[in-house]
Amino acid sequence: MILPGSRKDRWLLPYADFITLLFAVFVMMYAMEKARDKQRIVEVRQQRAAAVPPPPVVLPLPSRLPSEESSLLGDLRTNLGVESRDGFLTLSADLRGVVIALNDLTLFKPGEARIDASAETSFDTIGRVLSRYPNRILLEGHTDSVPIHNARFRSNWELSTARSMAVMELLERSPDMPASRFSIGGSADNSPVTADSSEPGRARNRRVEIVVLEDPPARQPAP
Repeated sequence: MILPGSRKDRWLLPYADFITLLFAVFVMMYAMEKARDKQRIVEVRQQRAAAVPPPPVVLPLPSRLPSEESSLLGDLRTNLGVESRDGFLTLSADLRGVVIALNDLTLFKPGEARIDASAETSFDTIGRVLSRYPNRILLEGHTDSVPIHNARFRSNWELSTARSMAVMELLERSPDMPASRFSIGGSADNSPVTADSSEPGRARNRRVEIVVLEDPPARQPAP
């Protein structure tokens, strides 16, 4: 039996001191490393805060319309300023091309497709401008959602298409505006520009659009 304090177990005391000292060293090294990590984090944050971000690169937006069509829109605005201010038409551009939206109230009586004679002068101006450009033209009639059934038209489909044809008949009187440049469409009430729940909204939806298409006319085959 070995008693405490005997010579055989005296080695335990310096061994315990050594283990304690070694543990303290490791604890100190760990604390120093943690302190360095915190310092690094602080330095990185300070560097990020002090850094001046480079100015954003602003790339010029590609023009959706070719220069020719941009010229057309300006040409129309110059020559149709009175009609635009009077509410006879609105001018815009979308993915199809340049759009001349004709106001139903200034063109037609309710349920009819005959254009009022007082509007013919404006069509002469529109035709004169469009004759200077080679693009194909889509004429698309639009109505509101109120059903129609009268002696001539059985539906809004027929009415919207007939109004497109009436516009074409006036435009093709201008030079260089043959019927071959036109496409006729009728959308009835399927392409509204606003809610159809009020009379002002229905009035905006009733229109004929003259769409000068972006693509040029197809080359005619040689005879």
